Parts: sequence; C-alpha cells; structure tokens
Amino acid sequence: MGFDLLTEIYFRHGFFADNCLRDIRVLLPQQTATDMRRYDLIFRRLPDRIVLLFNNSNTDQRVQLLREQLTLVFDLQLPDPHFYNYTDLPQTDVPGSILLFSNAEGHTPGRLHKEEFVTASEVVPFQHEGAVISVRPFGRIVLQLKPDLSARYDVSFAAKSTRWCYFLMSANLAALSEPAIIDTSNNVHFTGPQPVTLPDGAHASVFVSEEAIALAQRPLHTFQLVDSVGIGGLHRTVISALPSPDIQTISAAGISGYDRTQAYSEIFLY
Repeated sequence: MGFDLLTEIYFRHGFFADNCLRDIRVLLPQQTATDMRRYDLIFRRLPDRIVLLFNNSNTDQRVQLLREQLTLVFDLQLPDPHFYNYTDLPQTDVPGSILLFSNAEGHTPGRLHKEEFVTASEVVPFQHEGAVISVRPFGRIVLQLKPDLSARYDVSFAAKSTRWCYFLMSANLAALSEPAIIDTSNNVHFTGPQPVTLPDGAHASVFVSEEAIALAQRPLHTFQLVDSVGIGGLHRTVISALPSPDIQTISAAGISGYDRTQAYSEIFLY
C-alpha cells in the first residue's frame, strides 16, 4: 500500500529569477477536506507547488477516482503586500474580486487559466462560500478530477513592465555637462535629460526609457549614467550600474506630460 501522484499545481512568476512563486498560502475548505478523506487523497504543500496523491492499493483506483468527476476547491492567500507592484495583472477592484483558476474546457493545455499567463479573464467578483473565513482569498482553484486530468498544471504570472525614469537630484549630477544613460547591451534607449519640477517644488532632470522594461528580481539590463558622450561612444562613467526600481513603492511623482495610460517607475539619483 502506498500513494502515487494524481496531479500537481505549480505557481510561476516571471519576476523571480527562478520563475518560482513561493509566497502563496493554500487553504482547504471544509468540503474539500471531507471529500479528500472520503476518497483517501493526500494533499502536500511544497515551496512552489501543491501535490495531490491517491491511494494506490487498487490498480484501478486512479481510473475509478476520475470517473467520479469529483471537484476539489483550494483557496489561495497572498501574504506579499507588494505582489501587484511587480505583476502584470489588470485587477482594478482587488478588495471585491478574486482570481478563479480551473481546468475547465478551453483553457491553455497544462494551465489553469485561458492564456499563457494569468489575465483579467481570471478576475471574478468575490462570492463567499461555505463557513465564515477571516481573510478573503486572493484566488481560488476549482479542480475537477476527470479522465483527462493532467499530471501537472501551472498557474503563471507575468512580470509588470514599466517605463523607467531616472531623476538627477544632487548638485553634482546637475552639474554634468552632457549626461546620458546608456544600456551596456544597447537594447534599451533613454530620452533626456528633460528639466522637471517635482510636486514639492524641487527642480531636477529626468531620463525616461523609450520602451517599457520588465521588472525583475535580478536586473535584466545594466544601465550606466555617463557624461560627455563623444565620437565613437567615448564617455566618462559617472555611475557604472544604476539601481532598479523599488517594488515596495508605487511611483507617484506626477510629472506633467506623462502618458497616464502607461505605468512608470521612478528612481531618484543623488
């Protein structure tokens, strides 16, 4: 007698260097816990996934189990308060909605959502079910145990992309004769410097990336602040590796002329 794998669900996120989303709590509603005991199923929570195991005492146990068309529900809680700062997910009413994942027909094979990544299609109004809960779920998995059940499913989030804004704040940086921001791989370009007045009345110069840049746990680009770019790209390096945006804060400098349909990340250099 032992237990074999029935299915497992991985949590993925493009922001993290290893693509693994670990900061997810999984709760079993009472009905799911009761059904799992009834059908002799075991639930295991691993760092980046959940695993369902079935009792293999009978060689036909898996086939018989999937014929039952049992539906299991798992509630997901999100301890990370900064999740939406680095996640590409247009969920406008976060308090009143949750993400609904399932292995319904029409979903991308091997995923519990419709597209390659989680989108607004998975956002649904939150409807209370079962016993009173102290914390509203961030998401919910509705998993039907049916004959075409896959051995693995993914829930994959994409990293948010923003246009990066570097502000030259100190007197030393303001005194540079011909400042520029360059990408050592020459894939990303910045416009500027543009003089701006910040909401507190301070004056600065800002460089803005021409394209949106994906946020990442480990920077995907190395940007440098240089001065006096000349013939052949010769320059003096002022800052050899500029910092990436801080995901713990939401940008709100409010510079006039910004396209408010886009997301911006603001980094202040001193």
